[in-house]
Amino acid sequence: MIIPARYTEVLDNLLRNEQSRAEINSALSDYPLYATDSSLTRTYGTAYQVPTRDELNAKILNHYRYQEIGVETFGRFLFELRTAMNEIMPYYNQLFYSADQDFNPIYNVDYRKTIMGSQNANSNTTSTGNDSATNEEFTKTVNSKTPQDLLNISNTGIDSVNYADDAGWGKSSGSTSGTNTTTGNSSSNGSTSSIETTKGNFGVVSAQDLILKYRETIINIEQQIINDPRIKELFMLIF
Repeated sequence: MIIPARYTEVLDNLLRNEQSRAEINSALSDYPLYATDSSLTRTYGTAYQVPTRDELNAKILNHYRYQEIGVETFGRFLFELRTAMNEIMPYYNQLFYSADQDFNPIYNVDYRKTIMGSQNANSNTTSTGNDSATNEEFTKTVNSKTPQDLLNISNTGIDSVNYADDAGWGKSSGSTSGTNTTTGNSSSNGSTSSIETTKGNFGVVSAQDLILKYRETIINIEQQIINDPRIKELFMLIF
């Protein structure tokens, strides 16, 4: 049923018409709109339920459904509607973002500290050794046709032997020496990390007071968009 208009045209009539409804949807299809990151983990349930484009559009149109448009032509209405939404939504997107943060309303401390450390160790070892050895070897031979009961001749006194038929002696000596050096290097590197988390109510403000303050911050962003002066001026608001 077509609703009779007093001055321009009732929005409901435009929405019932297939062609004009498509043009209105097109005018509301390209304004910027904040969207919640679906990968975020919600723990406390305090994040704002950000509407989709279809949900927000439906709320705006339903609110003004039985109002007459505030301009003389439908084409001008479409232009002003698209312009208004593109101009006001950057501000409301900031509200959506800030309200979309999930937090515990009774915590007054919630922070995380990451501590990083590194270890480096280097060692050098060098050892040097000297080896030396000296040896002497004496030989002696004595033959006597007139044996003695005791033959005791030292290496150095063999020249004084006068009762041997023949004698022979010899001496050999030698020495060895050397140096050995051993060198080694070793190094080690490592890193450590630890995370320190502090959460809770540290008694500066009571949990009851924090809940009251949280309630004061609750806002209805969609309602603010609907009642924004740029949107309201698009309709005559005559009852």
